[in-house]
Amino acid sequence: MRRSIFYIISGIAALVLFVAVSSAAFAPTFQQMPLSMKGSSDASPYNDEAFMTEAEKAIKKISNSTVPTGSKLSEVTDAYYRLIMENVSPEFFADANNIVGYLYYTSMAGSTFEDYHSYLNSVSRSSDGSEYYTVVDQYYQVSAEFWNKIKDKFPNMTMYTLPDASAALPQEEEEQQGSTLEGLEIAIPMTQKTPDPSSPDLTEKFKTITVRWFEDYVDQANKPDDDPFNDKTEKSPGHRFLIGEGVDWADTTYMDLVSMNIAEDFYDKANYIDAFFYLISEAKDRYEGYIDDRSFVSSVSNGQENYDNAKKYYDEAQKAIGHFDDIIPNGTNSTLPKFPEFGEVSMGGQEMGELGFVTGDMADYLSGGTADSTDN
Repeated sequence: MRRSIFYIISGIAALVLFVAVSSAAFAPTFQQMPLSMKGSSDASPYNDEAFMTEAEKAIKKISNSTVPTGSKLSEVTDAYYRLIMENVSPEFFADANNIVGYLYYTSMAGSTFEDYHSYLNSVSRSSDGSEYYTVVDQYYQVSAEFWNKIKDKFPNMTMYTLPDASAALPQEEEEQQGSTLEGLEIAIPMTQKTPDPSSPDLTEKFKTITVRWFEDYVDQANKPDDDPFNDKTEKSPGHRFLIGEGVDWADTTYMDLVSMNIAEDFYDKANYIDAFFYLISEAKDRYEGYIDDRSFVSSVSNGQENYDNAKKYYDEAQKAIGHFDDIIPNGTNSTLPKFPEFGEVSMGGQEMGELGFVTGDMADYLSGGTADSTDN
């Protein structure tokens, strides 16, 4: 047997053993709510009504259902962080604090429940996972205490339920995965905050952020290969764009924009802008998965599935642009670079059967010598 392969197998076995032994150290612990409502201030209008509108949207999503996971979990988490920043009246402050408490502990119950199922399916699993489920139940019990304090304000809604430890992770139905905008095929998990005429209008700021993103990143990616400011690389503009800084910021930009208060007549267009940033960030995640498939030591895939999914999100992002490209100034490119061809990222390393693809550098590292060393 080649010495490098022997050391690779030994190294992987040692790594698996280490993860199994140390996994208990990463068991979850109960986390109290880190942020409550900010204090009421008469320096700006009280937003009690807007607060309740947002809260009702989030709580309705999880009413008559099980602990939130997936996109529902994202919406509950986002609602918590949105609402703690609202300025509410002193008379409503205690109720508002109880509502965000319910949302926070519900969010933590859902997140830990997902972690519980991820652990059950982990190769490093070393227990029955009860340490995870115990924490889920703790979050559930605390959120129930908050629900009892606020349920009178939501008379047509009920608290979510917690499945048994042996139950499967709830699967979202297609219609529960978010809102699908007209002309698009992929749902987005969160839509634009409902316009509130009593709060400052941030429409122009919203537009400025969008336009500058296109100026800084789409224009840059579309520069021709002989442009003196272009990155001298053999990779295509689409590849450079997807792994570049701009798309790295897309998910953060999406979360920032959906929470802005904008004019009612801009609301529909804002939703398509939100959709664009969500879709392009998802395209990037899947494209990076495609790169990993073709590069990682443990890969057993050529990346086709991740590539196809990345292209689907990328194409949807371009379609979304068609609903707001009129706000992009003349001279600024609103067309995304051509999506990279499959195979532009070459397969790396040596094919090692069940080990997947092991790069030469990894073989050298694990073997303590060169990948070509052999037994004497």
